[in-house]
Amino acid sequence: MWARKLIGSITLVACVFFSICNSAFGADMPSNEELLKELKQMRMLIKNQSDRIEELEKRINDQNSISTEQKEKVDARLKALAEEDISGRMKRDLGLLKDLPGGFEIGAGITVVGQGTPNANNGDATDGEDTRFDGSYSVDLEVAKEFGDYGSTSLTTGGMAFIHMEAGQGDTIESELAVFSNVNRDAGDSDAHVDITEAWYEQYLFDRQFTITGGKIDATGYIDTNEYANDETTQFLCHIFRNSAVIDWPDDNGFGARIYIAPELINFIDLEAIYMDETGDWKNLFENPFIATQLNFMPAKAFGYDEEMWGGNYRALFWYNGAPHAKVKDASDFERGNIGFGLSCDQMITDVYGIFGRFGWADPTKSDLGYDWSLGGQMTGKYWDREEDVLALAVGQAIPGKEYRDVNEFGRAETHLEAYYSFRVNEYLVLSPDMQVIWEPNGGGIVSGKDSDTIFVYGVRGQVDF
Repeated sequence: MWARKLIGSITLVACVFFSICNSAFGADMPSNEELLKELKQMRMLIKNQSDRIEELEKRINDQNSISTEQKEKVDARLKALAEEDISGRMKRDLGLLKDLPGGFEIGAGITVVGQGTPNANNGDATDGEDTRFDGSYSVDLEVAKEFGDYGSTSLTTGGMAFIHMEAGQGDTIESELAVFSNVNRDAGDSDAHVDITEAWYEQYLFDRQFTITGGKIDATGYIDTNEYANDETTQFLCHIFRNSAVIDWPDDNGFGARIYIAPELINFIDLEAIYMDETGDWKNLFENPFIATQLNFMPAKAFGYDEEMWGGNYRALFWYNGAPHAKVKDASDFERGNIGFGLSCDQMITDVYGIFGRFGWADPTKSDLGYDWSLGGQMTGKYWDREEDVLALAVGQAIPGKEYRDVNEFGRAETHLEAYYSFRVNEYLVLSPDMQVIWEPNGGGIVSGKDSDTIFVYGVRGQVDF
């Protein structure tokens, strides 16, 4: 609109100028017919410019409208994810999905980790060097498509299909360490080959109060979840802080089904249950089951607190691994079934601080580790005008069971400490310096059977999401 007014003003000034010049210089100026002809041409040019401006304004308005629609869709997705008890990484991945033609959504991420140590303790290391600095990378690609209601009943309320592809190379210094819980949970050396790590469909029922998921699933996306310690690409790297060290997870992502119940009448409680093929090889799918269930209590919803300031989750979980297990005291004696339980809690303390804790127990007759625990917290950079930065610290122990201590010389508790600072460089890139210390690694002994010194690990992680 302002452009059309400006062009009109310029035209008026030009006409007045030509009129004055014609009066003053008479014979030196063009005739009136020539001026009229030029004026018509100018009017035509102005009209074309005006039409072009209107077209551009319409396009800008359309783009603004599309952006608003996209924002509303993203906000709706994030709200739905916030109400569903899934892992922090899965929430982040699904929240980053971008719209594509045809109703598909896509998200991608690159994680690069460099880690070093002056005192690697693995006696089986091929080169025998204590001082190391190695790297790893992983690439994640997620594709999803959401489906609306089918039919006129209120039974089905949409669904979603999801595919997660991943490739990686390197394991930083993990192969150089003899420990109960290693230091780089993101390491997944596929020799740069692309693997389909997840491929599932989930159906929402009764206004999302009931969800059924089936396909190739990841158990850690649903069980032992935590808001502050469940995503190795943006949070803690050490295994013990990503998930409980005593849970006897399936060998790989594989065939499985999951049920999620979130009743509206008691919206402060939800229930999760999964069944998976423990071997992950898609053979004899019901011979070696992994079964787990998790109950989540949300006090902010129960007592009417502000969830933006005091949101929290208090989870109790139970698991069963039905594959044959060698007994700790007699490796030649196999017995089916390993069981365990755990707790996983996270709690906001205002919009700046958050704390978390975990505890796990496993059958000590079939597990080297009998117990583990971890505690930690984080704070955002709000007080130094860096609200999207995060400073975090955690400490925990992996504790061998009694049966393991009876048959091994080294059976002390392995203690871990990790600290990181996530610095958001821009909308797409986050850099995170990371430091870890491990006391009594591998229970105090290394593969060769000698005493093991304290291990110090330093490193940095780069995360790119686009």
